[in-house]
Amino acid sequence: MYKYIQNSTQKEMDKNIMNKSLNNNSQKFLLKQITTLLMVASLGLLTACGSMGDTEEPNNADVEDRTGNGNNSENYEGQTGAYDGSGMADGSSVATGVSGDLNDPNSPLSIRTIYFEHDSTQINTQGQSALNAHAEYLSLNPNQHIVLEGHTDETGTRDYNLSLGERRGQAVEEFLSASGVTSQQMEVRSFGEESPISVDQSESSRQLNRRVELLY
Repeated sequence: MYKYIQNSTQKEMDKNIMNKSLNNNSQKFLLKQITTLLMVASLGLLTACGSMGDTEEPNNADVEDRTGNGNNSENYEGQTGAYDGSGMADGSSVATGVSGDLNDPNSPLSIRTIYFEHDSTQINTQGQSALNAHAEYLSLNPNQHIVLEGHTDETGTRDYNLSLGERRGQAVEEFLSASGVTSQQMEVRSFGEESPISVDQSESSRQLNRRVELLY
C-alpha cells in the first residue's frame, strides 16, 4: 500500500514538472513570436518613410539652364534638326521674346550680321543667339522674306570665295530652317570677296569681312 501511494505521488510530481516545463516553453515561444512581429512592423514603417522621402521633390530644386550661356558651343538653342557640314546639333526651340519691330535698336532683331572664322561655315555662340531671334520672328510672320548674303575676306581665289560665301549663307539658312522658317521665306546670295566692309590687310579687318548679312 505504501509503495502504491509513493508511486502515485511520484507520478503526480512528474506530471506537475512536465506541465511547468510545457508552460515555460509556451511562454518562450509566444514571447519570441511577439518580438518577431514587432521587428517586422518596425522595418515596414522605416521602409515606408524612406520611400516617401525618395519621391518628394524639394521646392528649391535646380532648374536646368536653357539660356545658351554655357561653354559648350555644340548646344544650338532654337534648333529642331541636325545638318552635316554646318556644325549644328539637335536642340529644342526656345522663345526669345522678340518684339516684332525690325526698327527697334534694342531688339535682338537689330543684329543683322553673323561672323565666321577663317575658311569656316561654323556658326558661333553669338551667331546662334541672334539667329534664334530672327527664326522666331520669321516663324511668327510667314509672309516676311529675308536675304542671306554670304561674304569672305580676300584670301583665296575669287571662285573659291564665291563658293565659301554661298556655303556660309546656306549654313545660316539651314539653321533658320531647323527652327521653323520655310524655304520660301529665305534666299541665299554670295558676294565672295567682292563687297568687303574693310579693305585693310590686317586680321581684324578680315574678321569683319567674313560674314553673312541678314537683309529684310
